[in-house]
Amino acid sequence: MFSADRILVAFDGSDDSKKALKKAIDLSKKLDSNLSIAHAHEDRRIDPGEPPRPYGAAGYVSGGTANIPIPNVNHEPDEPLIYDDGSEEVMANARMILDENHYEGNIKVLEGEPADAILEYAEEISADLIVMGSRDQNRLSKLLFGSVSEKLSSESEIPVLIVK
Repeated sequence: MFSADRILVAFDGSDDSKKALKKAIDLSKKLDSNLSIAHAHEDRRIDPGEPPRPYGAAGYVSGGTANIPIPNVNHEPDEPLIYDDGSEEVMANARMILDENHYEGNIKVLEGEPADAILEYAEEISADLIVMGSRDQNRLSKLLFGSVSEKLSSESEIPVLIVK
């Protein structure tokens, strides 16, 4: 029989990942496994060295050339700015599913390309199984970018369970 001491769920808040988390909770209860949940997002920091771009209305035309005034701005913030990508809401959804199922699990937000970040974290925590949802993409998007589930299943040495 299959055994797993630690199950990792790749969670993005989609309906498929919610199904995957519920399936992982059931499996974790049956196998008496530890459960970890990870949400990976691209690191979207603003380059502090790039000058701000003024709005289009800030420019004016004079003598046939466009002149755009450059504001005097300090380009070195104390810390790089990070766009709000909704990670807190995604992880709150995961916590709610855990609570509804009366189950404990560790939740972590990872930065970087999702498949790579999940694989790295799975190795770091010595996961025995990675569980994730299968997000349907249109054919063009899948052709151009691939899918996280495809990359994980093809590159992982750890078994991957894809839940539909």
